[in-house]
Amino acid sequence: MILVWLAGAVGIGALVIVAAGYAASIPLTRRRIPDPPDHPSRYGMGCEDVTFASRDGGQLGGWWIPAGELPRGTVILCPGQNGSMDKDVPQAVPLHRAGFNVLMFDFRAHGCSSGRLVTMGVLEVGDLGGALDYVISERGIERMGVLGFSMGAGVALMAAAQDDRIAALVVDGAFPRLAGILTGWGRLRGLPDVLARGLAWLTLLGGSLRVRRRLYRANPIDTAHRVTAPALFIHGEQDPFVSTEEVQSLAARLSGPTELWRVPGAGHREVFKHHPDDYNRRVIAWFEQYL
Repeated sequence: MILVWLAGAVGIGALVIVAAGYAASIPLTRRRIPDPPDHPSRYGMGCEDVTFASRDGGQLGGWWIPAGELPRGTVILCPGQNGSMDKDVPQAVPLHRAGFNVLMFDFRAHGCSSGRLVTMGVLEVGDLGGALDYVISERGIERMGVLGFSMGAGVALMAAAQDDRIAALVVDGAFPRLAGILTGWGRLRGLPDVLARGLAWLTLLGGSLRVRRRLYRANPIDTAHRVTAPALFIHGEQDPFVSTEEVQSLAARLSGPTELWRVPGAGHREVFKHHPDDYNRRVIAWFEQYL
């Protein structure tokens, strides 16, 4: 009888743990609320509203911002996982002024794109693949650069591991493992390290059930050795989610040329805010060199 009760208690405990992980995953995977609206026209950039398909058929929306008659190259911007592409418009301006075509777009379940679930990079790699397909089929351009922010940085790295049409990368706020990002989120909320790590894995398991994909496999470091495109890493040394050592380890895995720009006093994706002129100079120089 005692064994029956014990087995029942263990079963109930397991269900509670699974339910907790599932509940924690809802904010991680649900459709995002867009950022305050912005538009390239506010910065004197002409653009065209575009739509194209992700690799799994979902409809994605974005802006094509042409450079002019003699572009120096084409750069795709990959936003982070909060809000929409609107907040990244200011970072398209210097690229456009330097003579690059720019394609901006929203990942699935963001902004003007379809979908109700965010998969933190697992399916978003196919969204970037759809953007690459669009640029080739509709614009006749076969080599592109990618500028990715946070989740978009992870997506850019994972996509570059399987698609050599990405000729140059700039990744701002890149991370090696998704579990590490979630652990950092827990620490920021005052959880001890052990509990933060446990909640991170519960959230990933719950999210995997919710989206029916293995979210815990969205780890750029696992495929980094296959990335041959030159990559500039931008990292704020006060990033609460990713340590400098983790970014160094990730960059060291790549097969192509890499450079790491470490900025003291800047947090996650804060380098542009603190040093916009230096940021723009470095990004443009990188794409000029390799595109």
